[in-house]
Amino acid sequence: MNILRIGIIILIGIIITSCDECKSYSDFSCKQISKADYNVYFYYSGGSEVYLGQTSSLESCGNSARSFAYSESVSSSNWGYICCMIANGSSCYEKHR
Repeated sequence: MNILRIGIIILIGIIITSCDECKSYSDFSCKQISKADYNVYFYYSGGSEVYLGQTSSLESCGNSARSFAYSESVSSSNWGYICCMIANGSSCYEKHR
């Protein structure tokens, strides 16, 4: 009985740790993705790119792009952005939003 209980506890632990949805498309957990450093790139609808600098979270990356769009009076349909994760020696290891 104790061996069965230990096996169930181990199995539950494995299931819980593997349920991070971000691992299905990234080398990193959702928590790591949200807290990583990013290079922020802003794109006008015509395709021109503006480097906005480096941020310390995915949320601040998006905020940086939105603030830039607002400061440039760019309508919401005329721009986009990419957050390039700084990891493993790369300035753009993974792209996120």
